[in-house]
Amino acid sequence: MRQQTMNCISPSRPGFSLLELLIVIAVLVSVSAMAVPPMMDRLQNGRVQDAAESVREVLANARRYAIDAGVDYHFRYELNGQAFVAIPAEPSPVLANSYTGDEEDTRIVVEAGELDETFFIKPMSGADTLSESLEVEAFTDLPNAGELAQKTWSAPILFRFDGTAEDSQFRVMDDGTRTAEITVRGLTGSARVSQVFPMEQE
Repeated sequence: MRQQTMNCISPSRPGFSLLELLIVIAVLVSVSAMAVPPMMDRLQNGRVQDAAESVREVLANARRYAIDAGVDYHFRYELNGQAFVAIPAEPSPVLANSYTGDEEDTRIVVEAGELDETFFIKPMSGADTLSESLEVEAFTDLPNAGELAQKTWSAPILFRFDGTAEDSQFRVMDDGTRTAEITVRGLTGSARVSQVFPMEQE
């Protein structure tokens, strides 16, 4: 008996041609080229905003320390640098301004912060730039007091023990052209950070 075998041939599935693949790749590259720059801009703007907010937080702390301790506080920033501090207005504050006058109820706090090296704290354009050097005693209890004493500091922004402050304005910039302005309102002692905006380098 003869046996017959039949080979079943499945229908061939059409594939992508080289031209079609190149077209798909070109479309993906074009979409990426349009989407990546705005995404990078938002990312960098967010980094500048975060840096400015970290400075604003220490400003707010300076006001709180002044109220809690009953002594005036200074906020200072390193001119065109990254460091910033909240320190008592006097190295060894006298509690004459304290609400209670009781030294046991008063805790003097000193706080320092530093931005990433790609950011800079600068005065506003056209503002008088007064720079000062501070003694090591101004940074008592900070582990890097000696290093801080070697920096060039801005004029102080005063926070009074009654919660008020001096009107002031300065900015945080990246190493490109993005900046955020920080404003201190004297009447309330509150600090506000603006939206990040582009600015030409000086």
